[in-house]
Amino acid sequence: MKLLCTLDTGQQGLVSQINATHEKKIKLLGLGINTNSSIVVLRNRGGDMVLALGNARVSVGRTLAKLIEVREL
Repeated sequence: MKLLCTLDTGQQGLVSQINATHEKKIKLLGLGINTNSSIVVLRNRGGDMVLALGNARVSVGRTLAKLIEVREL
């Protein structure tokens, strides 16, 4: 398992666990990020991360990205 923030641009992963408060989990769910979500990192330059969730593009802050555990695909 890796943290989402450690994935490089172009890497793909499957969300395995979200270690956040209920409020933050609800926020992530509103963005389309939940356990078993398949994601592709489009940008990871030290600030916000841009992720592809199917046809959707989502920006996630570094603080939230550190709370999401992923399994590389």
